[in-house]
Amino acid sequence: MGLLTAVIAALSATAGGQVANTAAAAPSAPITKMLLVGQPQSALQTPGPGTEVSRAMEREIAPSAEARCPRQATGLVDEEAPRLVCLALAFESTLPPEQQERLRLPFNAKHAVSWSNRPVGEFPRNGIALGELGTESLEAFKAMAREALRANGYDSMRGIILADDVVSAAAGGNPLWGSPLYYVAFLGDPSGEDPWMLQISGRHLAYNLAFNTQETGVTPMFLGVEPRRFEAGGREWAVMEPRLEAMYTMLRSLPPEQLAAAKLAEDYRDVVLGPGKDGHFPEAEGIPYSHLGEQQKQRVRSAVAAWVRTAEPAVAEQMLSDYFDPEALERTYISWSGSTDERVPGSYVRIDGPRLWLETVTLQEEAMPGRGHIHSVWRDRKADYGGSFF
Repeated sequence: MGLLTAVIAALSATAGGQVANTAAAAPSAPITKMLLVGQPQSALQTPGPGTEVSRAMEREIAPSAEARCPRQATGLVDEEAPRLVCLALAFESTLPPEQQERLRLPFNAKHAVSWSNRPVGEFPRNGIALGELGTESLEAFKAMAREALRANGYDSMRGIILADDVVSAAAGGNPLWGSPLYYVAFLGDPSGEDPWMLQISGRHLAYNLAFNTQETGVTPMFLGVEPRRFEAGGREWAVMEPRLEAMYTMLRSLPPEQLAAAKLAEDYRDVVLGPGKDGHFPEAEGIPYSHLGEQQKQRVRSAVAAWVRTAEPAVAEQMLSDYFDPEALERTYISWSGSTDERVPGSYVRIDGPRLWLETVTLQEEAMPGRGHIHSVWRDRKADYGGSFF
């Protein structure tokens, strides 16, 4: 048994229902030891550029993976079902029975909240690791993810996963980080009618996409990155930059008296509503949207849109319509802490509305000083996990 498979099997025995805070302690000695010794290193897809997963993330989706579910038909399922369901089942069909069994979990709160931005050695994930997948399965996974997320969200996923390989290599091949340690799970059965979730998660990413639920659900969504800019696969990646530029353009548009009114008393080392904080929304703080000038209001809306358009376009537009409802905007606040310079660790910005919660924070770099380290969370009081549990 390979090292990665051994680790996953051991962790899967305790997976589900465990919730890790972003300030969790370092991994215990036994788990760390399991990750580092006991099996030949060649058995693990060592994190870093050049692994099978990183090569898959660099290249375009194989036409054969897309062709399994043509857009004019659903192929593997009833023609009434969405193409995503077809692609999900096509991905599942590429897996051996043991992986198929781990891919699907019940659609319930215990499994829905089981995500984290901590390394897998600290917090077991639902589903199967990308590092376990062969080439055909990786291409099928990409086709499914691209359909679920569309261009913006899919490109963000690729960039975040590739960044983890870059930072792992910079840390000397840290086995706790890297593209092989991102996971995919189905909560419930992919269907055009019954509730289910597609969960994609790893150290700097958590997509919790709910379908056929009470509310359209794409949150909680955790996006992070280190480094902020890098090259891989013949292109430059900077997937968080448009979001950060919009957020800090909004913040810096405030004159001194409004900056003072928007400043939070507390300093933040990480996001407030990360993993394990479901339903724990604090009271609104900062300066009300209604106190801003028209240009500043537009910049608030632009900052919100930069994050929300990570979602599939039709979903994003519906959510923006709800967030930008005049009554909702009247109850929206913006706030900040630490610094108005996003390069400074401790710089923190928040937009908080009656449904919307959006926050981003700059952390100290873990392996690449001066290259940037960002965490962010988008939550929705009404639609987290499709409004099914909270």
